[in-house]
Amino acid sequence: MELLSHLLALDPAAPRLTVYNETTGARLDFSAITLDNWASKVGNMLIEELDLEEGSTIAIDLPVSWQAAVIFLGALAAGVEVEFVSDTAPEADAIFTSLDRYEAHQGSSDVLVVSDDPFGRGIVESGGELPKGAIDFGPTVRFYGDQFFSPTRALPEIVSGSDIPAGSRVLATGWLDFESFQRQVLEPLAVGGSSVIVTGLTDTERLNQIATNEKTSHRM
Repeated sequence: MELLSHLLALDPAAPRLTVYNETTGARLDFSAITLDNWASKVGNMLIEELDLEEGSTIAIDLPVSWQAAVIFLGALAAGVEVEFVSDTAPEADAIFTSLDRYEAHQGSSDVLVVSDDPFGRGIVESGGELPKGAIDFGPTVRFYGDQFFSPTRALPEIVSGSDIPAGSRVLATGWLDFESFQRQVLEPLAVGGSSVIVTGLTDTERLNQIATNEKTSHRM
């Protein structure tokens, strides 16, 4: 698909999204190939599993995580609108949420529960209990193909006009809404760069250490 074609052409194997969770000690890298595969799986799932179409809306009520990022990219591929939510359930065709937030979204048309497992295992696979009526995101999305054949727009066409220098490696401590997600993840990817997202951190010295280790060039 065209969404990340510019990154695949530049360097398909270079890290494009690096996510630290300082609470658990997890660090995960995602190349353009990996992001493209995940976005394709999510896009296919939105269309085939949830019967969504261009102009449909999903809501993401998740902590800052790689799962939230690839769900957003998949929605972009499928032409599906995205809302970030916190305290109230919006009018959405499907909601992606965590196990501890599920009750806030009961009664919505489709609720997909996303585990916090760093390797993407589902709720049941990682030892939890899936609420009745919920969809377990991990094993469901893995069923779908990692190629997306419907027409897509390239990310630089969707996200344009950024003042982030081309090729920048951006360091940030997580988004709160669409605007900050676009700034921290979409814009760096659109200009051929990458993002390092650090969560669960309160230590400035540790953040500086990560910046040095990851060779970041731009901090938000």
